[in-house]
Amino acid sequence: MGKQINYWLGYEDFLQIAGAALESGCVIIRRAAGREAVYGRTVDIISADQYRYFFYVPEAGELMGQALPLERRAFIGYTAAGNTWIEAGFSHKNDEKREIIRSRLYVQSGFYTDKGEYVPRPVCVTKVYNRLVRMVKKLAPYTELTDPYVSMNDEDYLQEKEWKHKEYISPQFLRLKLMENYRLR
Repeated sequence: MGKQINYWLGYEDFLQIAGAALESGCVIIRRAAGREAVYGRTVDIISADQYRYFFYVPEAGELMGQALPLERRAFIGYTAAGNTWIEAGFSHKNDEKREIIRSRLYVQSGFYTDKGEYVPRPVCVTKVYNRLVRMVKKLAPYTELTDPYVSMNDEDYLQEKEWKHKEYISPQFLRLKLMENYRLR
């Protein structure tokens, strides 16, 4: 369990979020499957082809009692390390499938020790997370969208209907959805 905000924001917008995380004292962790994690204190660590990052909040404590670099197991499940970072990423588009892949900011609510004791997320991590959420909401306004769907209800089976929903989406991706018929995924 935890807190999260889903959004559709591009690379350039994400650099602003990463900059705010750095201003808050975070260390950015870039981890690609099968490779060692890379750590940085500048936005140069963020690349357009790696969509997922972690913003480590040093004020929250050590990462599982170990110094950087982290072992791979630190990134799996609800752990002490997970209590000290914010998962973050940016959206990307797949032109072949004409879809935009969603991203999010996420923090876990806490974790259980080996003795079964619950350790809640530190307040300082929540403060940084809330600051980043406010920035996401400025960069990707909450926008009402309407999408068609085919009903599976008995009374109107196979009739086309409209689904109204609100999403945090940047103007760049909103244009792709409305003008070029990209799907949000």
